[in-house]
Amino acid sequence: MPFYCGLLISVFAIATASAFGLSTIILSNDTAYQTTRLASIAYVVYLGWKFLISKPTVMEAGASEYGFVDGMVLTVLNPKFYAIVAAIFSQFIGPDNTAIWTLIIGFTAVLAFSQLVWLTAGLALRPLLKSETALRIQSVVFGLLLIGVAIYLLVGGA
Repeated sequence: MPFYCGLLISVFAIATASAFGLSTIILSNDTAYQTTRLASIAYVVYLGWKFLISKPTVMEAGASEYGFVDGMVLTVLNPKFYAIVAAIFSQFIGPDNTAIWTLIIGFTAVLAFSQLVWLTAGLALRPLLKSETALRIQSVVFGLLLIGVAIYLLVGGA
């Protein structure tokens, strides 16, 4: 729960910053946009590579769980999240900004629900992924998927 709360607070903060100008700055300046886009693609490739070369180890019972700060840092230092927020908010915020708080709260609520489902599913699947072989397969699949997404974004994606 602390990890989840850290995620939500950082999501809300980034969504608010984007709604009040961060997305406008990024999207109106081609250099800023391309820099953010390429940095995000590079980050996705880096994550994919880290998955591919990792040597997963099974978490021991009683091992330290992720906390509040970990949840915040995950979102704050994730450039692809900024790109996603900028892309979404640029589509729905007009010059009059009449629906800005509805968008911020709605976006945060959607992510709150989806993250809760994702974390709950992870906890439910945890017993199935206790072997190093299962963790290695997961790492390879996730790594290849991330690198595939990065290639798609670089070649012709959004």
